[in-house]
Amino acid sequence: MILPETAQALLAAGLGLTAATLLFLWWTRVNSARALAARRLLTDSRGSTALVFDDHVLVDATPEARKLLQQARDGETDWDRLVSALGPRFPDLRAQCADLADLGRKTIPAADNSDTVVDATYLDGIVRLEMTCEADGVDPAERLIVAAMEQELTLLRSIGDTAPQLIWQCSPAGELAWANRAYLDLVERASPPTGDDPLPWPPHDLFHDLARPDVAGPVVEQKWVSSAGHLAPRCYEITSVRRDLGTMHYAVDITEVIEAREDQQKFVQTLTKTFAQLSVGLAIFDRDRRLKLFNPALLDLLGLPTDFLISRPQIGPFLDRLREARMVPEPKDYAAWRTEVEAIEAAAADDRYQEIWDLPNGQTYRVTGRPHPDGALAFLFEDISEELSLTRRFRAQIEMGQEILDSMEEAAVAFGANGEMVMSNRAYRRLWGSEGHLGLRACSFSDELAVWREKTAPSPLWHELGTSSAPREETFTMQDGRHFTLDCSTLSTGHRLIRFTPVDAAAQAPVARTG
Repeated sequence: MILPETAQALLAAGLGLTAATLLFLWWTRVNSARALAARRLLTDSRGSTALVFDDHVLVDATPEARKLLQQARDGETDWDRLVSALGPRFPDLRAQCADLADLGRKTIPAADNSDTVVDATYLDGIVRLEMTCEADGVDPAERLIVAAMEQELTLLRSIGDTAPQLIWQCSPAGELAWANRAYLDLVERASPPTGDDPLPWPPHDLFHDLARPDVAGPVVEQKWVSSAGHLAPRCYEITSVRRDLGTMHYAVDITEVIEAREDQQKFVQTLTKTFAQLSVGLAIFDRDRRLKLFNPALLDLLGLPTDFLISRPQIGPFLDRLREARMVPEPKDYAAWRTEVEAIEAAAADDRYQEIWDLPNGQTYRVTGRPHPDGALAFLFEDISEELSLTRRFRAQIEMGQEILDSMEEAAVAFGANGEMVMSNRAYRRLWGSEGHLGLRACSFSDELAVWREKTAPSPLWHELGTSSAPREETFTMQDGRHFTLDCSTLSTGHRLIRFTPVDAAAQAPVARTG
């Protein structure tokens, strides 16, 4: 007894087998119909140029049509090859066949108004194309092949004749056999014919002693062309290729390239000399952070071995070597130093690295990092030890001069030629309640003159002092009744020095005005 589950499985298998059989019969029938349609479309096409396509795939073709396809350029599909082969006479064949399925049949005339036409027929998804020629005894395939060859020949002639490069052919004996227009024009400019005489053939040979290549490959060489006052010297790169009928030569004018290369070499030499004479050490690292360029000053400043720098170290080992030579500020530990190396590289890439290195040997370097084109980094090492020492001496002298000035009992103030206060002493600041030149705000002569006028009794002295810088010595009275003598003089440097001296009350007497 068959179980229900088994019966269901057998039934399902039987239905599947029946469906597969029906599908196979349908596919066979459809393809047989399409094959029959293809045979029907190619019937009675012997001796003509006819092709049958199923979509873009060639199903069948007459020998004449296959010969036509052999002359076509390679394409992705058979249909593309046919469109390419018929292009000289039927450039819009693809567009003309777009509505063939709707029309069923159409005749496509040649675009050059010749007597060749294409009869296109559509049947059950199959397309048949037949080329016919109204002229008796003319094979349309041969005509299309000849037209394609003529078009290609015309194109090649146009390319060769209009090419800006010099192209010419020499016979196996080395004689000029053919040349394009650019070559002939250069010959005419280099050796102009006399009067109205035409350019002789073969024309003047522009290049001498050209290499004769063998079958191994082309030969490339450079030659200069010059003439007696007619042309400036020009350099050409010539490629010579061996051919069965002789040698083909192709020349390109590279004069500007040669001149640019020479200018670049001169520029590099100038830079090299300039870098060699710099007192600032220069180290340039490429995008891979390897040392690409350095100058002699870097050797003198850092004391690194020449062979080490020539080995193109990366920036990490370069700075490690400086640390070993005690040419960097001494870090607390190695981990802190590695962090500092990464910080130096990152800051230099962002154009924000400039530090003062106080070295253990007492020297002081200013180190600047700058980004360069193509991801490179440049570091400048400058010894500023003498500069800092001189600055410290100047600062010490200025501080000592200020202390001497502050020790004076009389008040004193100095102004520059532009009227800006440059110096004052403690007595002046105490007398007038001013911050003097030590304040955050720059003080001018006119500002101080207003203070003097405000804190003293009315006097024509302040008006005269504001309108004339002539030396003078006069007495004035403060609002609290104290009397002072003003002494105004001009120093050899152009600065204006004004001193305020208190007048002894027991010896107060009118002072004669001068100036």
